[in-house]
Amino acid sequence: MYIQYSLPLRFSEGDFTAAGAVKASKILHEFQEIAKAHASSAGLGFDELIARNLIWVITKSRFRVLGALRPQTEYTLLSFPRRTGSLIYDRDFHILSPGGQELVMGTSQWCIVNFETRHVEQTDLDFKGVYNPEPAMPEGIGRIRPRELELQGRHTVTAEDLDENDHTNNCRYADMALELLGIESVRELTMNFASETRLGDEIELYRGPDGVAAGKHNGNLVFAARAE
Repeated sequence: MYIQYSLPLRFSEGDFTAAGAVKASKILHEFQEIAKAHASSAGLGFDELIARNLIWVITKSRFRVLGALRPQTEYTLLSFPRRTGSLIYDRDFHILSPGGQELVMGTSQWCIVNFETRHVEQTDLDFKGVYNPEPAMPEGIGRIRPRELELQGRHTVTAEDLDENDHTNNCRYADMALELLGIESVRELTMNFASETRLGDEIELYRGPDGVAAGKHNGNLVFAARAE
């Protein structure tokens, strides 16, 4: 059997938008939570890595909604890690109905970073077992190149935006992007994460053509998103 990890998943009424769709940030949050849980179970979690002055960092994420999700239904969240290079760890996700139907598919790209220097490091850390060779989304995660951007507003990072590393949680960028684009029912979302922001940082928020949104801090790209 391929390396995998699964958890039960339920959505509350508050996880849905007014349009009746699960919030994109909630889907990304659950993807990140199962990735953390799997890493911890394999001895590769936050505590183990920080002891070596290392942390996991997500650089890209993408998901596609295939079917309707409903509150108070128990789904299965399934995740497969895939090692695709000496520095890159891909991880796939599937949300399955009680009957086993795939309702959401997703993928993400991770690396291990030195906590102090923020540089990517090559390590001997790995999940034990056989990796699933079949990607959930064979086309991968495209690189978004924001262009013709128009400034729409600004967001100052608050304590509620932060993750366990005291940087803005990537899920919050999805909220910012979809609010900029005026999208409540997301069929597909691609996120590229370029740099980190901290408490008190001001993020300039931009909208571009073709469903693209972006955030910058001091002129540097923080995130780019494409939604439909």
